[in-house]
Amino acid sequence: MKRNSVVLLAGATAAKRIREEGLRQEQFSTLVGASGGPKWLVISQLDRLLMGEFFKGRSQPLATLGSSIGSFRNMCYAMEDSLGALERLEYGYINQTYASAKPAPAEITAAGERILKDVLGGEGARQVVENPVWHSHFVTVRGRGPLASERRALLASALLASALANALSRHSLSAFWDRVVFHSGDGASVRFGNLRTVNAPLSAENVCDAVLASGSIPLVMAGVQNPRGAPAGNYRDGGITDYHFDLRFEHPQGLALYPHFFPYMVPGWFDKSLSWRRVRGGAMQNTLLVAPSPAFVARLPYGKIPDRNDFYKLDTGERLKYWNRVVEMSRRVADDFRELWQTGAIADHLIEVDAGDIPHKLPRVMAA
Repeated sequence: MKRNSVVLLAGATAAKRIREEGLRQEQFSTLVGASGGPKWLVISQLDRLLMGEFFKGRSQPLATLGSSIGSFRNMCYAMEDSLGALERLEYGYINQTYASAKPAPAEITAAGERILKDVLGGEGARQVVENPVWHSHFVTVRGRGPLASERRALLASALLASALANALSRHSLSAFWDRVVFHSGDGASVRFGNLRTVNAPLSAENVCDAVLASGSIPLVMAGVQNPRGAPAGNYRDGGITDYHFDLRFEHPQGLALYPHFFPYMVPGWFDKSLSWRRVRGGAMQNTLLVAPSPAFVARLPYGKIPDRNDFYKLDTGERLKYWNRVVEMSRRVADDFRELWQTGAIADHLIEVDAGDIPHKLPRVMAA
């Protein structure tokens, strides 16, 4: 039997529609992109398929919601040459190198800004803002009190306090951070009901700052100061509040498509080590999540998806070889999804999730 490289998780409403209607682009009103840095390389070929085939000719508005690398990817969807933009992002991201073994935040920030400007070119920011179909939502956070500081010792202690408070209650994040969502269009079409949230309009002048801030990891990169059109402050990685998103947000009527690195979701950055804080299947009611299968990941070099630690554990040559190989192998994920979509066999491969823990639904996938 053919080894399937893709996992398809669907909430009850999404599963019912897809089983009755097949998989069609017009079923979806929202596209979600998670934080995760280099992890996105394992689905870059899936992004190409969605841009170039699945959503080809799209005329109805579609809201994109992303944090960190999810914002970088979703920005490309909203550009006129989306495939070219994604290829520039992939090339720049893979080939970033640094003079020192442990580069300072300013050096990493400058590299990120160079990558962004190369992807956007002269007209990309305007295209993102004015796109009538792809309505962008880039999630950032604005640090409160000492979390607005760039002083390492002060910032580190404030981050620890934020993490400890979050372990007690996710709602406590609002004492430390404001979620700020930069959106295109006249108003935000994705709205959050949890944590304090401010919506700020995108403009050609702030797209680069908004996306850069969305991926500015504290202590690793510098924050973005006072983006135009938003409340004054120091803006950082949106993954702090919305690492994989908890999916309990309002979005336009329709299903949400979630190309993801993992067949599970962690709500916020500080929740990564909190096993009880995983997103429950009930939150996926209207969502189809597409991810590489655990069996596929096991076949990757080093048996894992790329991550930021590769910068420290591998020399540059090893890392480049590894990351490029992952991109090449990930064509299998896109090819398997294409086959299931185009043959109509996708309904037979859906794993419907309910209110329980999503990982408990994966035993047959693990053995694929």
